[in-house]
Amino acid sequence: MLWLEAGYELFANEGRQGIQIERLARIIQLNKSGFYHYFSDLESFCGELVKLHEEKVDQFLLAISKITKLDPDYLLLLVENASMVMFQVQLVRDKGNRSFYQASQLIDQKINSALSQIWGDFLELDADADLTLRYYTIVRDMFYVRVSFQNLDYQFLHNIAADAKKLVAQMRLHQSKFQSL
Repeated sequence: MLWLEAGYELFANEGRQGIQIERLARIIQLNKSGFYHYFSDLESFCGELVKLHEEKVDQFLLAISKITKLDPDYLLLLVENASMVMFQVQLVRDKGNRSFYQASQLIDQKINSALSQIWGDFLELDADADLTLRYYTIVRDMFYVRVSFQNLDYQFLHNIAADAKKLVAQMRLHQSKFQSL
Protein backbone atom coordinates (compact mmCIF):
# COMPACT_ATOMS: atom_id res chain seq x y z
CA MET A 1 0.00 0.00 0.00
CA LEU A 2 1.36 3.38 -1.02
CA TRP A 3 0.57 5.11 2.26
CA LEU A 4 2.47 2.56 4.32
CA GLU A 5 5.50 2.25 2.03
CA ALA A 6 5.90 6.04 1.82
CA GLY A 7 5.33 6.37 5.56
CA TYR A 8 7.86 3.62 6.24
CA GLU A 9 10.57 5.42 4.25
CA LEU A 10 9.72 8.75 5.83
CA PHE A 11 9.82 7.25 9.33
CA ALA A 12 13.14 5.53 8.56
CA ASN A 13 14.60 8.87 7.48
CA GLU A 14 13.11 11.23 10.04
CA GLY A 15 11.38 9.28 12.78
CA ARG A 16 7.88 9.92 14.08
CA GLN A 17 8.23 13.71 13.83
CA GLY A 18 8.54 13.40 10.03
CA ILE A 19 5.17 11.68 9.67
CA GLN A 20 2.53 14.21 8.65
CA ILE A 21 -0.62 13.32 6.74
CA GLU A 22 -0.44 16.29 4.36
CA ARG A 23 3.19 15.58 3.60
CA LEU A 24 2.53 11.90 2.93
CA ALA A 25 -0.34 12.83 0.61
CA ARG A 26 2.00 15.13 -1.37
CA ILE A 27 4.69 12.44 -1.59
CA ILE A 28 2.37 9.80 -2.99
CA GLN A 29 0.27 12.36 -4.88
CA LEU A 30 -3.05 11.40 -3.34
CA ASN A 31 -5.68 13.37 -1.50
CA LYS A 32 -5.26 13.31 2.27
CA SER A 33 -8.87 12.19 2.64
CA GLY A 34 -7.69 8.86 1.22
CA PHE A 35 -5.54 8.49 4.31
CA TYR A 36 -8.64 8.51 6.50
CA HIS A 37 -10.25 5.88 4.32
CA TYR A 38 -7.57 3.41 5.46
CA PHE A 39 -6.51 4.77 8.86
CA SER A 40 -8.57 6.36 11.60
CA ASP A 41 -5.76 8.64 12.72
CA LEU A 42 -2.00 9.10 12.78
CA GLU A 43 -1.64 6.85 15.82
CA SER A 44 -3.25 3.88 14.05
CA PHE A 45 -1.12 4.62 10.99
CA CYS A 46 2.03 4.46 13.12
CA GLY A 47 0.79 1.15 14.56
CA GLU A 48 0.47 -0.18 11.01
CA LEU A 49 4.00 1.07 10.25
CA VAL A 50 5.31 -0.94 13.21
CA LYS A 51 3.46 -4.04 11.94
CA LEU A 52 5.03 -3.53 8.50
CA HIS A 53 8.41 -3.19 10.18
CA GLU A 54 7.89 -6.45 12.06
CA GLU A 55 7.14 -8.17 8.73
CA LYS A 56 10.31 -6.74 7.21
CA VAL A 57 12.30 -7.85 10.26
CA ASP A 58 10.91 -11.39 9.90
CA GLN A 59 12.23 -11.45 6.32
CA PHE A 60 15.55 -10.07 7.60
CA LEU A 61 15.73 -12.81 10.25
CA LEU A 62 15.17 -15.42 7.57
CA ALA A 63 18.09 -13.95 5.61
CA ILE A 64 20.26 -14.04 8.75
CA SER A 65 19.54 -17.75 9.13
CA LYS A 66 21.16 -18.33 5.73
CA ILE A 67 24.48 -16.60 6.42
CA THR A 68 27.54 -17.89 8.24
CA LYS A 69 29.87 -14.91 8.57
CA LEU A 70 29.42 -11.55 10.23
CA ASP A 71 31.89 -9.89 7.89
CA PRO A 72 31.05 -9.50 5.08
CA ASP A 73 27.73 -11.44 4.96
CA TYR A 74 25.81 -9.81 7.82
CA LEU A 75 27.29 -6.38 7.21
CA LEU A 76 26.21 -6.48 3.55
CA LEU A 77 22.77 -7.68 4.64
CA LEU A 78 22.48 -4.59 6.84
CA VAL A 79 23.40 -2.35 3.89
CA GLU A 80 20.87 -4.12 1.64
CA ASN A 81 18.20 -3.51 4.28
CA ALA A 82 19.11 0.08 5.08
CA SER A 83 15.50 1.28 5.39
CA MET A 84 14.63 -1.53 7.80
CA VAL A 85 17.77 -0.82 9.82
CA MET A 86 17.07 2.90 10.00
CA PHE A 87 13.40 2.31 10.89
CA GLN A 88 14.63 0.21 13.83
CA VAL A 89 17.09 2.94 14.78
CA GLN A 90 14.27 5.51 14.77
CA LEU A 91 12.13 3.25 16.98
CA VAL A 92 15.01 2.94 19.45
CA ARG A 93 15.72 6.67 19.42
CA ASP A 94 12.07 7.52 20.23
CA LYS A 95 12.19 6.30 23.82
CA GLY A 96 9.32 8.62 24.76
CA ASN A 97 6.82 6.57 22.76
CA ARG A 98 6.08 3.46 24.79
CA SER A 99 4.77 1.35 21.89
CA PHE A 100 7.79 2.23 19.71
CA TYR A 101 10.19 1.44 22.53
CA GLN A 102 8.50 -1.90 23.29
CA ALA A 103 8.52 -2.86 19.61
CA SER A 104 12.21 -1.94 19.33
CA GLN A 105 13.07 -4.05 22.38
CA LEU A 106 11.21 -7.10 21.07
CA ILE A 107 12.82 -6.80 17.64
CA ASP A 108 16.29 -6.32 19.15
CA GLN A 109 15.78 -9.52 21.18
CA LYS A 110 14.86 -11.46 18.02
CA ILE A 111 17.89 -10.15 16.16
CA ASN A 112 20.15 -10.83 19.15
CA SER A 113 19.01 -14.44 19.18
CA ALA A 114 19.45 -14.86 15.43
CA LEU A 115 22.88 -13.24 15.42
CA SER A 116 24.46 -14.57 18.61
CA GLN A 117 26.29 -17.53 17.04
CA ILE A 118 27.62 -15.50 14.11
CA TRP A 119 28.77 -12.70 16.44
CA GLY A 120 30.41 -15.18 18.81
CA ASP A 121 32.21 -16.90 15.93
CA PHE A 122 33.40 -13.55 14.58
CA LEU A 123 34.85 -12.54 17.94
CA GLU A 124 36.01 -16.08 18.74
CA LEU A 125 34.09 -15.86 22.04
CA ASP A 126 32.22 -19.15 21.90
CA ALA A 127 32.89 -20.00 25.55
CA ASP A 128 30.56 -17.44 27.16
CA ALA A 129 27.26 -16.78 25.37
CA ASP A 130 26.09 -14.25 27.97
CA LEU A 131 29.28 -12.20 27.70
CA THR A 132 29.08 -12.35 23.91
CA LEU A 133 25.50 -11.05 23.95
CA ARG A 134 26.29 -8.30 26.44
CA TYR A 135 29.18 -7.10 24.31
CA TYR A 136 27.01 -7.23 21.18
CA THR A 137 24.37 -5.02 22.82
CA ILE A 138 27.02 -2.44 23.71
CA VAL A 139 28.33 -2.39 20.14
CA ARG A 140 24.79 -2.35 18.71
CA ASP A 141 23.73 0.55 20.94
CA MET A 142 26.82 2.51 19.93
CA PHE A 143 25.92 1.76 16.29
CA TYR A 144 22.38 3.08 16.87
CA VAL A 145 23.82 6.37 18.08
CA ARG A 146 26.28 6.79 15.20
CA VAL A 147 24.45 5.44 12.14
CA SER A 148 22.58 7.47 9.54
CA PHE A 149 21.49 6.86 5.96
CA GLN A 150 24.56 8.84 4.87
CA ASN A 151 27.09 6.54 6.53
CA LEU A 152 25.27 3.19 6.45
CA ASP A 153 27.65 1.42 4.10
CA TYR A 154 29.94 -1.59 4.23
CA GLN A 155 33.05 0.39 5.19
CA PHE A 156 31.34 2.06 8.18
CA LEU A 157 30.02 -1.30 9.39
CA HIS A 158 33.32 -3.07 8.75
CA ASN A 159 35.16 -0.45 10.82
CA ILE A 160 32.78 -0.92 13.75
CA ALA A 161 33.09 -4.72 13.56
CA ALA A 162 36.87 -4.57 13.20
CA ASP A 163 37.17 -2.22 16.19
CA ALA A 164 34.96 -4.53 18.29
CA LYS A 165 37.08 -7.55 17.35
CA LYS A 166 40.31 -5.65 17.98
CA LEU A 167 39.13 -4.68 21.46
CA VAL A 168 38.43 -8.32 22.32
CA ALA A 169 41.90 -9.29 21.07
CA GLN A 170 43.49 -6.54 23.18
CA MET A 171 41.58 -7.68 26.27
CA ARG A 172 42.80 -11.25 25.68
CA LEU A 173 46.37 -10.01 25.39
CA HIS A 174 46.13 -8.05 28.64
CA GLN A 175 44.44 -10.97 30.38
CA SER A 176 47.24 -13.33 29.34
CA LYS A 177 49.86 -10.83 30.56
CA PHE A 178 48.20 -10.66 34.00
CA GLN A 179 47.89 -14.45 34.21
CA SER A 180 51.60 -14.89 33.51
CA LEU A 181 52.56 -12.62 36.42
